[in-house]
Amino acid sequence: MLDLDTLFDERYYLATNPDVANAVNNGAIAPLQHFITFGQFERRDPSAIFDTDYYLSQYLDVADAVRQGSLAAVEHYLNFGQREGRDPGLLYDQSFYLSNNPDVAAAVAADQLTGIEHFLNFGEAEDRTPSRFYNPAYYLDRNPDVAAAVAADRLTGIQHYLEFGAIENRELSPFIEPGGSSLPNGVAAGDVTQTSAMLWARTTTPGPVNFEWNGGVAEIVATDPLVPVKLQLDGLQPNTEYTYTVSDSGGAIATGKFRTLAPPGRRTGLRFGVSGDWQGELAPYPSISNADSRNLDFFVQVGDTLEADSSSPDLPGVRQASSLLEFYTKHNEIYSERFGLNPWVDLRQSTATYSTWDDHDITNDFAGGAAPSESPQRNGIFGTGDGFVNETPVFREGLQAFQEFKPLQDQFYGETGDPRTANKQKLYRFNTHGSDAASFILDTRSFRDKPLPFLAETASEEEIAAYLQDAFEPGRTLLGRAQLEQLKTDLLTAENTGVTWKFVMSSVPMQHFGIPVAGERWEGYAAERTELLKFIEDNDIDNVVFVTGDFHGNVVNNVTYQEGFGQPQIQTGAMDVMVGPVGIQLNIGQGPFAAPFGPATVAFTPDALLPQSEKERYRGLTDVEEKNAFVRQVIDNRIVPLGYDPVGLEGSNIDARLLQGSYFAAHNYGWTEFEIDRDSQVLTVTTWGVEPYTESELEANPEAIASRTPTVRMQFEVTPETL
Repeated sequence: MLDLDTLFDERYYLATNPDVANAVNNGAIAPLQHFITFGQFERRDPSAIFDTDYYLSQYLDVADAVRQGSLAAVEHYLNFGQREGRDPGLLYDQSFYLSNNPDVAAAVAADQLTGIEHFLNFGEAEDRTPSRFYNPAYYLDRNPDVAAAVAADRLTGIQHYLEFGAIENRELSPFIEPGGSSLPNGVAAGDVTQTSAMLWARTTTPGPVNFEWNGGVAEIVATDPLVPVKLQLDGLQPNTEYTYTVSDSGGAIATGKFRTLAPPGRRTGLRFGVSGDWQGELAPYPSISNADSRNLDFFVQVGDTLEADSSSPDLPGVRQASSLLEFYTKHNEIYSERFGLNPWVDLRQSTATYSTWDDHDITNDFAGGAAPSESPQRNGIFGTGDGFVNETPVFREGLQAFQEFKPLQDQFYGETGDPRTANKQKLYRFNTHGSDAASFILDTRSFRDKPLPFLAETASEEEIAAYLQDAFEPGRTLLGRAQLEQLKTDLLTAENTGVTWKFVMSSVPMQHFGIPVAGERWEGYAAERTELLKFIEDNDIDNVVFVTGDFHGNVVNNVTYQEGFGQPQIQTGAMDVMVGPVGIQLNIGQGPFAAPFGPATVAFTPDALLPQSEKERYRGLTDVEEKNAFVRQVIDNRIVPLGYDPVGLEGSNIDARLLQGSYFAAHNYGWTEFEIDRDSQVLTVTTWGVEPYTESELEANPEAIASRTPTVRMQFEVTPETL
């Protein structure tokens, strides 16, 4: 059994208790004697690894015994808790330590020693990781002097933290910032309806989390500092602004607000924002820094809300998240302060949010409705087993982390008759916002069939024709039949109840972009695409706007479809407004480059179609509108020969007017605002953006990058078809 002599760290005790250090220096008492006589009863910690407040908040039976004066917390742990497998603090997690060290687990099971006894006597020197809250790679990456000492074999990383780092207030985990707020990700509200909302917070201090809102009060006990807590509010009043305040046992207080949705039959006007696609390495995202001041009714995160398949500051060297802890780390990174800023927290505290996901929330191009062996994946994370990708452990853990780090309700499909959707998690959402609008938030990733194989843009006409014909294979699905039928039903409901605008939020584009990676978009699931668009046209569902992401740029076009392969394009009254990115870079050629849609399109277009001389001419352009025009022509050259309409709304049957820029803004990071005038119901679409940057540029001059202010990059208005 571990004893007090081993647990007690004199250096730590004196450093964290200056009054005791003063008494010791004056010869009044010895450090250990002070702890035994006074400190343990005053709830002072004997070492970095034992946290008295944590222990008492986690184990209420011990807290009761301490209140009754039966014993001190550390006394309970040494005499009972360590053998019972209780955790002394965040730095030692018994279940984590034993599950990752089967030799220790066997010794503990044989009653040879306790887990904490092994760690302090052996594991610390052997550099074994004691807890989810200690990430060796992160600690060494943030502390180069420690990395050098470890490389010289002078000590292990965890030894350094316990002996020096804790006293020096060094950051050992991306989840806890020394001296920072115990609500590091702020607070948020989401899944707001006319009468309900979900409140959200993550505290690093286990214990009660208090919520107050417009006269209401509730408490939730947080037990795991990694996992956010949520509170469902019901019985709210429609079209009402609510202010809520969250406080925790660490003394942190944060305030947010949201507005419930307008009731059916009322026109109140509407303003909301949408964007997608951001990476942790490009935080703190100045591209959305003005969104919190725009008085938005809500904001939609339209997919790729992180890059789980690229290395980032909080997971150095990990190019593919594959565990729940790694997915948690990625999400926490997005909503944490960096370089003194945290625009996502500012935005989420200013309005309600809705969220859907896309491939990079787990791994590039994955198909949740495919067999694991048929889905794209990195590092074989889904394996090759039976069933669907959406039944694999990595999928479930990625979805769990996504769900937990967003203010989302847990919703599920019932018995759909289709094993790929039956009883699975449901991210699809349908809401009406008075008579102004309806929103439909799609999950285009969880149930899709495997994508068509990649086809080079330089393929022969015969190969291209065969590829496009394969896209019309009957039965291939992007949404899954249950979600598609729900969408069709809800679109019809919105039209029949007099809703003006219908916004379909899709993480992948609906408009045509031609052959490059068509298998990833609606184009690659052409039969289902036609079914949906034909349903919209056949039922006279007016004013449909697809708001899409994934391609890292702002491109607007009218939407057409074919009855079948080789058939003429049929015009619809719908348009696609592609939005984003908040911040994205790609790693090709000489290294990472800022990769909004414009430079990425030029980089990936084969030289046979866009000679190097033309690429150099593009790179020499200094005027952003000239660059936009150049890339727009590249896209038109790609899609018009296939019979698709060129980019833009000019010449379409949509009554639109440009107010600023063009229908193509592909050289910025940013977000897009949609505003419906209450009286005229005219829709104004405004894209805000900043100049793009790379991680290296950000790290070299964070103040300059972080101070970039979004400006209008595109603006147009549309008059609705009918009222």
